[in-house]
Amino acid sequence: MAVPPPLPDKAVLRRELRAKRLAFAGEPQAIDRLLAPLLAREGPIAGYMAHRGEPDVLPFLLRAFHLRHTVALPRPGSETLDFIRWHPDIVMRPGLAGISEPVGGEPIVPRIVLAPLVGFDRAGRRLGQGGGYYDRWFAGHPDAMRIGIAWSVQEVAALAPEAWDMPLHAIVTEKEWIAP
Repeated sequence: MAVPPPLPDKAVLRRELRAKRLAFAGEPQAIDRLLAPLLAREGPIAGYMAHRGEPDVLPFLLRAFHLRHTVALPRPGSETLDFIRWHPDIVMRPGLAGISEPVGGEPIVPRIVLAPLVGFDRAGRRLGQGGGYYDRWFAGHPDAMRIGIAWSVQEVAALAPEAWDMPLHAIVTEKEWIAP
């Protein structure tokens, strides 16, 4: 029986996948089209401000807002993550790692969370930045639909889950909707 190869070190994997993500010229419109069915669902939708090559979901969030969905963006604290009600005129400022976040605003609990990631596998495991913000939020809100947003080049064969990792319900890339 063949022994599977060892899983790569997460720090090394993050560096490799970030480089792939930065070098990839994906079509964000393809992701936007695949996300469109979410607009038929009820409840608040949370997204993120793209950073360092992440797929940009802002056009989708704008469309959701104009269709009268409540939309939110993340604002990390020292250990926690809040989702703050967002609208196109809200004041933004550079936050953690220089990522734009809302100033002030009302925290809400979204029913759908579009989460950025560094890597993913087809079992729904997500490799994030390493701070654990999303996993802690997901653990406290298990009923929220967790959707990872990535470029197809960020897929890996397998990720080793940690005890605190929360699997995704789906991953959307420019090529497909993956439902583990």
